[in-house]
Amino acid sequence: MATIFRVGAFRVVVYTNDHAPAHVHAAGNGSAKFELGRGPDDVRLVERRGVPVSDLRRIAKAIIERHAECLAEWRRIHGNR
Repeated sequence: MATIFRVGAFRVVVYTNDHAPAHVHAAGNGSAKFELGRGPDDVRLVERRGVPVSDLRRIAKAIIERHAECLAEWRRIHGNR
């Protein structure tokens, strides 16, 4: 698991044994998964478990703002799949 950055108590990570399409997980007090798409406008929440809406908004905003960094880390670990 590679931690890309933190948002409050949540770590935004890429798991090394994960699958395509490119996505990141937010892990903390609950969890969420975001597909990265081709650009910041394509970020999409695909799974949420126990994350308060206020935290979810902050996490999504950070992932959108740091989309290029998230996608680069995914590609560093998994290639372009």
